[in-house]
Amino acid sequence: METKDKDAKDIKILVIADNYNFAEAGEVIKELSDVLSNYDLGFKEAVIMPESQREGIYKVMSYMSSGDSFVIVCGGMKDDFFLTRDTASAIFKKELVRSKDAADLMTLVYESNKKPFNPPNEKACYFPEHSFIVPNQNSGISGFYMTEPVFFAAMPLEPKNAVNMFKNHILGKMLGKLGINYFVRLRKYKLFGLKEKEFETLFGKLKKTAEYNLNYEFSYGEFVITAAVSGVSTQKLNENIKWVDSKVGDIFNDYLYGFDDDELHIVCSYLLKESGLKIAIAESLTGGYISNKLTDLSGASAYFVYGGVVYSNYAKMNILGVDKAVIEKDGAVSDKCAMEMAEKVRENVKVDIGLAVTGFAGPQTEYDNYPVGTVFMALSSPKVKEVRKYFFSGSRSDIKAYTAKMALFWIYRLISGTSAVFIKLQNEKA
Repeated sequence: METKDKDAKDIKILVIADNYNFAEAGEVIKELSDVLSNYDLGFKEAVIMPESQREGIYKVMSYMSSGDSFVIVCGGMKDDFFLTRDTASAIFKKELVRSKDAADLMTLVYESNKKPFNPPNEKACYFPEHSFIVPNQNSGISGFYMTEPVFFAAMPLEPKNAVNMFKNHILGKMLGKLGINYFVRLRKYKLFGLKEKEFETLFGKLKKTAEYNLNYEFSYGEFVITAAVSGVSTQKLNENIKWVDSKVGDIFNDYLYGFDDDELHIVCSYLLKESGLKIAIAESLTGGYISNKLTDLSGASAYFVYGGVVYSNYAKMNILGVDKAVIEKDGAVSDKCAMEMAEKVRENVKVDIGLAVTGFAGPQTEYDNYPVGTVFMALSSPKVKEVRKYFFSGSRSDIKAYTAKMALFWIYRLISGTSAVFIKLQNEKA
């Protein structure tokens, strides 16, 4: 495997697969590639080999260790299997030296896991001379790295743990050797309410103005942009983060609701709590999904007064108080029914905000007056009385998740001071 990055440094990865577990080996390569990409780096070559091919592994490791290479080896290291260590010792003509730190850590980990530590196990605590030890508090099998004659790092094949060992103990030294002396932080921007084509247009605009590596993910109507922001010092890093924040804010202002680990329902809950506003929810197709999300934050009773699942027509009429004539004439899934649900729940509970959702999550029946995925959402407050029709595609659970996210976004936009997005998305597919 070879990266397409023309500017990639001479970084090579060798994964020695345990018992032909190539899926696990591929996972490690992907994870290491993701870490390197945060620094605009890529590997030139990646090779996976089964541990049984000792002679082939020697040849590949020798080839990779030529010139000014940076070699990362994962695998071939166990408490009774020393292939990587012994091969590196032979290639670089370095004697094996016992590491007291590695032995002490291995003893401690084995004892904590109630695993006997026998004299043969200590053979795993010998490394090529002039190596630096990479501690492993997971299994106790330490890795190592050398900076001369080439940069060579080795770790056991423990996928998630191996990547953490690399990030925490090897990456910084490797960057220094590469002459990269800056701090990097992954900054995330959380967006909701955009159509895919609209997002792609705005994202293209952002990529033209921002100087950093940008990626994005999409899930249930939400886009998450990730920017790898760098700086030669922590102060410069923070300045650059503020600069990227401003660029994203300028372009995605109406859709940006949070950063990094922010979640839409938690952001909404904090806004409700801080504003002193109280809310009540009337849910049909979502079956309590929205109410559940709004009560995740501790102290939710300060803003969340009532959440009712009025799934049947009987519940809508006899519990909530929706006019029977509205349901008979327009149907339970209609703009008029949704609006009356929102107003009734607000009046009945005497709160600042009443929100209601009704729709078809599937499967289709002969009595449905709209296709599956049709949702009507209504909001009643002193500032806004809105009802909108949406169409969400996907499975039953997808439609419920989309509806809940959109409802939370309505709450967010209401409290943050604008309802422009409500109108923009009217009758459009989400």
